Amino acid sequence: MGQAVFDFSGTTTVITGGASGIGLTCAELIAKCGGDVVVSASRRPDKTEKALDRIRAASGGKSINVAAFPCEVGTEASVASFFDHITKAGIRIDYLIHSAGVSPNTDFFDQTQDEWDTVLNTNTTGAFLVTKHAALSMMHNPLRGDFRGKILLVTSTNGINSQDPVSAHYDSSKAAANMLVRTAAEHLSESQICVNALAPGWINTDLNATLPPDVREKESAKIWMKRWAEPEEMARCAAHLLTMPYLMGQVVMADGGYR
Repeated sequence: MGQAVFDFSGTTTVITGGASGIGLTCAELIAKCGGDVVVSASRRPDKTEKALDRIRAASGGKSINVAAFPCEVGTEASVASFFDHITKAGIRIDYLIHSAGVSPNTDFFDQTQDEWDTVLNTNTTGAFLVTKHAALSMMHNPLRGDFRGKILLVTSTNGINSQDPVSAHYDSSKAAANMLVRTAAEHLSESQICVNALAPGWINTDLNATLPPDVREKESAKIWMKRWAEPEEMARCAAHLLTMPYLMGQVVMADGGYR
């Protein structure tokens, strides 16, 4: 994962979708940099345990705390319960990375209302609910420097400038999440809570494994750096954005250059 250049010691980062993909690599990097980590548990207990083992191993023997609690991001009762578990455990949330999401990649005319609703509920409603309840928790934090907490939504360039009919629902959901960043950031700035977004381009994750070959070829040709990114690169971008001062309401594209 490269040399750690960030210092998360003495802080706790909560990561939804932290049992796989970009979320897991973010958790590993933060653990490597000395931070405590809480992830939302996978529906598969074995997957959660493997993720927790990887996060602990990434710490390199540092004395950190690692935990997981269940969370269905598109259901408010579940999201509220997730943050309630964290509060009852006496954990202060310094940073929140919302990485949970779905991307079915289905032909436009085969996208049913059920599938559309599932994608929008997970990716857009989930982003709202996690932001809302993370902020409610952070409001009770004493100031750390000039902030009480920092929220980073993992959105997508698909909500900005790269799209295809097979991901109409995903692209729409991420465009809405990008707008949520702006509205939430303005409101939560009053409570010294920072809200920003990392919008990755094309990343080698399981989420993109179902992308049709012709779409992958078409999109790959548009990338200036001539390759897809690795999840570890997005983790470093996320850590960078969390530790940047005076950053508020920004959607930062990490896409390798794209036309």
